[in-house]
Amino acid sequence: MLKGVTIGALARRMGVQTSAVRYYERQGLIVSERLDNGYRVYTQDAVNALRFICRAKALGFSLEQIGEILQIRRRDDQPCARVKGLIERNLADVDRKIGELSRLRRELKVLSAVTVEPSSPASVCAIIEAAK
Repeated sequence: MLKGVTIGALARRMGVQTSAVRYYERQGLIVSERLDNGYRVYTQDAVNALRFICRAKALGFSLEQIGEILQIRRRDDQPCARVKGLIERNLADVDRKIGELSRLRRELKVLSAVTVEPSSPASVCAIIEAAK
């Protein structure tokens, strides 16, 4: 007899929606078995993979990156060297985004101090239109 958990039990256990579990399965990130009644059953390998997916997503890894890592592991290779490279790339992306957000924050602070005056009839909002 196949041991495993149903999609509902797995989703509740991991704190995700059943639709997310189905999506990850369609993407090849996790695998289920089918019972005679058609129900999906997930083994401990799927539970472990879903736990990894949730943690990696929380750390900002894309599903494409997660899939690559899982494929390396499924070949019985250690993916940590590749993960290290992905971390460095993701960290550079985060630093770039922080810079962009800092510039946006400064611009919004300047605009928030602008005195609102009536706009010309052709204008939608002089505050935004005057922004450089």
